[in-house]
Order: sequence, then C-alpha cells, then structure tokens
Amino acid sequence: MKSLLEKLIWGNNLLLFLNINEPTPEEIREWMKLNNLNIGDASDSLGVSKRQFSRILSGESKAKRIHALAMQMVWLINENKKKIIDENKNRTSSNKTIKIPIR
Repeated sequence: MKSLLEKLIWGNNLLLFLNINEPTPEEIREWMKLNNLNIGDASDSLGVSKRQFSRILSGESKAKRIHALAMQMVWLINENKKKIIDENKNRTSSNKTIKIPIR
C-alpha cells in the first residue's frame, strides 16, 4: 500500500490534496511537515485559531477549500524561497575573483 506522500506525487509534481474541497487531516499534517510548521505557525498562516486548527487536525472539524488554497499558497511561496536561495548560493559560489595589482 502506498504512503500518503506517494499518493500525492503525480509525475514530477506534488499534489498536496487529493480533494481540494476537503483536505484530510493526514494531508494537512504532511503539509505541515513539508513546510516545517508547528500548530501555532500553521494556524497563523491560515488565519485560524490554534484551537480551530487542532479541531481540523483531529478530524472534529473539516478544513474548507479556502484553507486548502491557503495551504497551497504557503507551500508554493516556501518552495520558491528555497529555489531563490539555492540559485543565489550557486551564483555566489561560481563567481570568481580576479585580483589585479595596482602600482
């Protein structure tokens, strides 16, 4: 049986949610892991209280489409930040310095 992450990988793309209208608590936990978020940070990024977010994680309350879309945006922003940081590291490491003595 495939793990949740294996189910969410489609080709070279990562699908965060199988059903964007009702993300499951397992998918939300995976989103938290991918973005290195704790409950406080995750609830802040979605604009909900920690209590409400805990209800969503426990399955007591369902996440809505707007929450899933916000989670997608947070993930995309974090992925773009990682790309920019990696590109900047590659640029700075590939720059060579030439020293010309001045007389």
